[in-house]
Amino acid sequence: MRGASRGSVVKGPDLFADHDYRPYVRLSDDTHPFSDEEALYVAVTTTARPSAVPLVASDFASGGLPKDSYANPWTVVPIRHADIQRTEGQLVSSTTDEIAREAANYLGVE
Repeated sequence: MRGASRGSVVKGPDLFADHDYRPYVRLSDDTHPFSDEEALYVAVTTTARPSAVPLVASDFASGGLPKDSYANPWTVVPIRHADIQRTEGQLVSSTTDEIAREAANYLGVE
């Protein structure tokens, strides 16, 4: 799934529960080390949490998700391109940047 880019919402392996897949938002770009093999993603869930970033229809430049969904910026994981099943949509850059800023806050960057 080399075609996924920063801001892509993808269907990937569920690393946190016993489901076949989970959506993720790609945050890294091609400057990431080993970008030809993997990228950094944040998990997406249908559970609303106060610190999660809601993903609404206007956040998508294309595609979307079938249920109300939330990006969890504290759950950053590397996923190999080969493990991504497909792209569900593309977020607008302002939403991707908001999620990335929130993730950076959890890493001590302000």
